[in-house]
Amino acid sequence: MDPEPASDEDHQSSIHQVSGGYKVSSTTSSPATPIVIEHCCLRAPGNKWNIAIKCRTPPKKSQNTSIWIDVIELYPNAKIEDKHNDIEVTLPPLQEGLEIAAFGTPGKDDQKRMQMAIFGRNPTQGRNWKIRVYLIDDSTIAFKNVCQKEEEMGNRLLTALAGLFVSNSDEDIRIKLTDLEPGWQIKGCTVKTIKSKNAWQSPENATDFPRCHFEIIHVDKTKQSFFCGMTASHENDQANTEVVAYFERVSYNDHKGLLI
Repeated sequence: MDPEPASDEDHQSSIHQVSGGYKVSSTTSSPATPIVIEHCCLRAPGNKWNIAIKCRTPPKKSQNTSIWIDVIELYPNAKIEDKHNDIEVTLPPLQEGLEIAAFGTPGKDDQKRMQMAIFGRNPTQGRNWKIRVYLIDDSTIAFKNVCQKEEEMGNRLLTALAGLFVSNSDEDIRIKLTDLEPGWQIKGCTVKTIKSKNAWQSPENATDFPRCHFEIIHVDKTKQSFFCGMTASHENDQANTEVVAYFERVSYNDHKGLLI
């Protein structure tokens, strides 16, 4: 059964973190250097986004988290400038370090800017190949952090990013693998879903974004060139990209090394 759509009141009263957390060190210098916060709200004409900058002190050893508070409540002299997709924050001298982030309350028809990013290892002929599909915030910090996370696991970005506007609804986001060439199969289904609520809340570390994965089965072992399409869709918007790869042959020495 399909979930019931959220009411207009639910949409307009919900608040979401719409940026990663930015750490600000204590300082006694004046004037302070502005901090530029990237957010992922789509600021289309007529949008109803209400964006606020909140802060919290670093978590103490005795507690895991601290409460987010509006920057203006703690620092009435803070300067906040809206730069469309960025917000520039200038804080007064700080006695202790802070973490700051952007939080947004959307209107019923507002959307969030996201990007589909696809990662995987270099494929090898005759072996199954897993590719990981992320939905990340449309921001430099999100892309940088996810790339670093995947590179540490031996994966690389496989194709260009594709932008998707995620609507303010409970409808699942669909990730579909298409146009698979003969000689290859997908283990499991070709359509995966990501919960809208998981995409709407930006992770505090700007890294742990929602993802799904597809496993490619190498049916025709003589074939090395690979191609497929990938589509992410949500309500009336969709993002499309293509994955092109070459399955390297495994040399005799490689096989021998694997058997040791």
